Amino acid sequence: MSVSRREFLTRGATTVAVGLAVPPWLAKMVWAQDAQEGRAPGGAGARTLVVVQLTGGNDGINTVIPYSNDAYKRNRPTLAIPDTQVLRLNDSIGLNPAMTGLKGLYDKGKLAIVQGVGYPNPNRSHFRSMEIWQTANPDKIEAEGWVGKYLDAVRQGRASALTGINIGNEASEAFQSAHAAVPTIQGLANFGFAFPRTAEGDERSAVLRRIQTGGSSATPHGDFIRQVGQETYDSADKIRAGIGKYHSAVTYPKGAFGTGLQEIAQLIAANLGTRVFYISTSGFDTHSGQARRQPQLLQDISDGLTAFQSDLDQMGASDRVLTVAFSEFGRRVHENAGGGTDHGTASEMFVLGGSVKGGLYGDYPSLTNLDAGDLKFTTDFRSVYATLLDRWLGANSEVVLGGRYENLKFV
Repeated sequence: MSVSRREFLTRGATTVAVGLAVPPWLAKMVWAQDAQEGRAPGGAGARTLVVVQLTGGNDGINTVIPYSNDAYKRNRPTLAIPDTQVLRLNDSIGLNPAMTGLKGLYDKGKLAIVQGVGYPNPNRSHFRSMEIWQTANPDKIEAEGWVGKYLDAVRQGRASALTGINIGNEASEAFQSAHAAVPTIQGLANFGFAFPRTAEGDERSAVLRRIQTGGSSATPHGDFIRQVGQETYDSADKIRAGIGKYHSAVTYPKGAFGTGLQEIAQLIAANLGTRVFYISTSGFDTHSGQARRQPQLLQDISDGLTAFQSDLDQMGASDRVLTVAFSEFGRRVHENAGGGTDHGTASEMFVLGGSVKGGLYGDYPSLTNLDAGDLKFTTDFRSVYATLLDRWLGANSEVVLGGRYENLKFV
């Protein structure tokens, strides 16, 4: 009896992947099996992009601070950072005092700050605004993410499963695509193992591997299933072999974000040919208690990214890795009654790396010429994406973004 692909995706893949050594993104690869075979350009040593998502809507005004602006102090009588504490970048703008690591990178010319980043008709919903950032389309609901479209655009047929890697508990919508399959890794030590790392667990994993990658079968798509299963195990083997070569004297901050960044450093050191890594960290929805919470969050980000950059320097990879950090929106100009700030619009993006042309880009939004109490964006976030695609990854941004956007000069 013949089985359609739709039927296979709804019932067959679940049966074949029992034990989950072959990961959930198997179905995506089965769907794409008719694509012409090929390989994404680049390979080991190619330029890499690391995307850092600050989930919750980081308050950009108390991150990159307009400390000389009287409107800043008037609107934030309790939250305004004193002039004497601001890490000054020039006579009007400075960084939050918790961000000493990023200030050091800025002084070395390795950090670019893009100001006033947003999009037309901003949405203040966490879910919808993050979706807009991840799909690069403010005008309609998209099924594909901007990174996924990039991976599809550079591939000729089914690319390596490691061309893109998501670090964390949940897959990012930015990776959604028609063809590219991207693994989400929750801890490198156990990647590719279906059972606990014990003698019995290793034996069971080995048996499952033989079942899923060996023999012949008349099952619809059976040959392809075995091929994907083998590639999955091969990817896990490559990761384990690669990270075994990683040695670093750099100390990362404790916590999930620092650990995730170090895992990305390990994967970069392994030279797997990954073009895009994606990592998220949360907690930035500071409706109350912002004076206590946000500095802790910003220090974690600053210390983590500084350690990551130092690690890249030590392994000689700094010039081929670019890191970009964003949040789905900023916060309102006026502080609220709960000692926090409410959902706003424009904020900033950080771009760092050995090849970055450091400095300030774009205009800081006016704190007095507002849109219903919110900042008016001065830089479209798609211009940042276009710059990353055109000038860093060597792709055609117009194909990925569906339109032409001005390139900036930070790289």
